[in-house]
Amino acid sequence: MKAVAVGIAAFFIFLWNKLTLQHLQTSTQKQRIFPFNKHKNVSFSGDYIVVNQNNKTTAYSAHCTHLGCTIDKMEGDRFVCPCHGSEYDLNGKVMKGPAFKNLKVIPSKISEDGTNIIIEG
Repeated sequence: MKAVAVGIAAFFIFLWNKLTLQHLQTSTQKQRIFPFNKHKNVSFSGDYIVVNQNNKTTAYSAHCTHLGCTIDKMEGDRFVCPCHGSEYDLNGKVMKGPAFKNLKVIPSKISEDGTNIIIEG
């Protein structure tokens, strides 16, 4: 009976590891392309926030670092989480909790013709 239980547990551990590794590989291989307007300071594109200021463009994860809600609005010069009110400045830094971690910077680049932003992640 113990052998069966150990076998079942081993199977679920194997399956969990397989699914987790597959998810990690899939998530690291994503490349998203969105239209880019160099005259717009902030753009919300699904899972990403694109900030274009001081001749520098940065992509951030749009998921609040508190519980993962999607940030899709600004109030004044801050990003505001619609779930619990965490606020971030235009550099992704926490200005008001409950979140305590800054927004994650996502590697990105502007296309050669300047019309798209290519987000890796």
